[in-house]
Amino acid sequence: MKFFLKYIIGIVAMTYIVSFGIQYLADYGFRNLKNTQYNDWDNIVNGRINSDIIINGSSRGFVGYNSQIIEENLKGDCFNISFNAGCYKLQQYKFDTYLKRNKKPKIVIQNIDIAHFGENKELPEVSQFYPLVYNEDINSLVGKYENKFNLFKIIPLLKYNQSFKMLEEGIVANFSNSTKKNATTLKGYCPQDRPFRIDYHNLKKIPETKTKSLNKREIDLLHKMIYFYFSRLDKDSKLIFVWMPENKMRLNKSYDLKRETIVEELCLMQKKYKNFIFIDMAYDDISNHDQYYYDTFHLNETGANLFSKKVSAKINEQLN
Repeated sequence: MKFFLKYIIGIVAMTYIVSFGIQYLADYGFRNLKNTQYNDWDNIVNGRINSDIIINGSSRGFVGYNSQIIEENLKGDCFNISFNAGCYKLQQYKFDTYLKRNKKPKIVIQNIDIAHFGENKELPEVSQFYPLVYNEDINSLVGKYENKFNLFKIIPLLKYNQSFKMLEEGIVANFSNSTKKNATTLKGYCPQDRPFRIDYHNLKKIPETKTKSLNKREIDLLHKMIYFYFSRLDKDSKLIFVWMPENKMRLNKSYDLKRETIVEELCLMQKKYKNFIFIDMAYDDISNHDQYYYDTFHLNETGANLFSKKVSAKINEQLN
């Protein structure tokens, strides 16, 4: 009986060791797979970025701001830390995580729109955090949304249990640096080579407003966002809020009435704070051309490149 128990324990122990070894290989491959969100997160938490210019936003920021173009035009190293599908809270958490290990930026470009004020009930794209399961900052974030994340640390391969394809990709990443189309990141920016399709589900989210009204919650949040950044940046740093071009299908009277209150408040803030700049490009000519979008809410690569040139030129005008 004693021999049998030792045999069983030995098999279990060996299984754990082999499983953790396979998991480590996959995690290591993802963390070092350049031009991916995995590697971007790894560089953030290990303090390897240290850029002069930081871009923040949700999915529109993620796919719409070409860091390399903005870097060239503003003459300073630039990185895009936008949280794909992430609300303002997740964007702020990512910025705080960035500041823990990286130097403070001289310029922060924050994308702003009506969707910015939403809340995330679930953590989007949770698999992007799998390779960093043992990082304290990542665990603190993911643990607020995913209770099972703590189990990933003690049960090997559990996180890959429902995605053996992902496990395979992580292992292969140790020997190949190829990434999927439309998933490649360039200094945090994720270009999208996609044709235009109307996203009716996003159009339905546009609030129906018949009269101009002050939304106290959103105005309060705007002030908190300004304070959030200024309380963390050096006194001479610049904070720039940008409303990127909205596709013409979104620019109706109801949407404009909702937007107007926010824009007016941002313009007042610009007068109040000397280091705060607001650039409103919602009605830029880009809005009139579907070939610059892959849906009514997001710019494709062609649109992002054009927008990045335009917005960096406007920022240069303001700074000079």
